[in-house]
Amino acid sequence: MLRDNERSLKPLLLGLMLLASGCTTKPATSLPPSVAPARIPPLPLEARQPAAPPWCSPTCSHGLMLERESWRQRMTEPE
Repeated sequence: MLRDNERSLKPLLLGLMLLASGCTTKPATSLPPSVAPARIPPLPLEARQPAAPPWCSPTCSHGLMLERESWRQRMTEPE
């Protein structure tokens, strides 16, 4: 009975030893190949955003508020 247990235990111990020895060895140090960084071409002129209108503030929400207020005043003025 003991001999049967030893036979089944030896491959298990051998596998565990191989796994443990694989974790202790350091891989060979090799430098990764040098790769040029990606180059992003500039946008063509027709794809660029136009300049901001003069009434637009840096946050644009303030400029939009002023524009809406002027629309509201024009709509409520007597003709």
